[in-house]
Amino acid sequence: MKKIIITAAAVACLGLNAAAYFDGGVTATSGPHGYSGTKLDLTIGSGNLALEPSLASYKSDSLDTTRTYEVRGAWEASKYTLGGEVGTTPEVNGYSNNYAGGDITFSLTPGSGGHSRLAGPGARSTARGGQGVTRIDIGASLKEVMHKQTSAGGDLKTNQTQASLFAGAKIMMVNLSASYTGYTYGTEDTVAAINPVPRQNFVYAANPKSSVNIRLDLLSSVPMVTPFVAYTGTKYKGGVKDSTAYLLGAYIDLSMVTVNVSYQIFDDGSKNNNFLSAGAGIKF
Repeated sequence: MKKIIITAAAVACLGLNAAAYFDGGVTATSGPHGYSGTKLDLTIGSGNLALEPSLASYKSDSLDTTRTYEVRGAWEASKYTLGGEVGTTPEVNGYSNNYAGGDITFSLTPGSGGHSRLAGPGARSTARGGQGVTRIDIGASLKEVMHKQTSAGGDLKTNQTQASLFAGAKIMMVNLSASYTGYTYGTEDTVAAINPVPRQNFVYAANPKSSVNIRLDLLSSVPMVTPFVAYTGTKYKGGVKDSTAYLLGAYIDLSMVTVNVSYQIFDDGSKNNNFLSAGAGIKF
């Protein structure tokens, strides 16, 4: 599947015309127990069509370098966005996964804020929303993941269905977004070695039951600087303690260049683990 994703991204990029737009960036995260992660995100679009390939890499004292390849395609009209994604994590120490999903977002009060939405997979870190006093975006997504662990006794598999509802609103100079994600499982033979939770800056070896996220962006409080705060609460299966994560950060928009930095405090019920992220990107 990795070759299919890379080939699809390359073909789509070659097919875009000279009027295409580009938005790309890389973010690095460091944390306790030797944790480090790197995420490369690209958005390449033309008209209403956008292609979003990404590559994420993770490692820690207990996790050898593991990479996830993903590509998302989206049709971004003025009043809605319709997207689909596929991804894969090649096997490392016996663990691998494959997934596919889809999403839809509606703009109840669309403006001239460009292609990005205020919440969901179509949201981008520097989204300014539409013109006017208020803009509201709502949507839903569905993803199916197959986790696989190869062992001496055979292959252990866990299929996971991840369903999300999300909404975002721009009120004056504030962007407020929220999401709820619920997880259901069919077979449950193994615990995922990596299982990203929406809006957490790191991966966690656990099977979540549900997660809630709330984020507030303060637009134009300082010229070109947008501070933000976020909260994520997650419940897990298998006796893993519930967790909370608090995110503080800011991004700087210099027209063609963007810079972001954030600090996330993760509390799993026994101790706090802090994660620092920093990144930069270009757009044109």
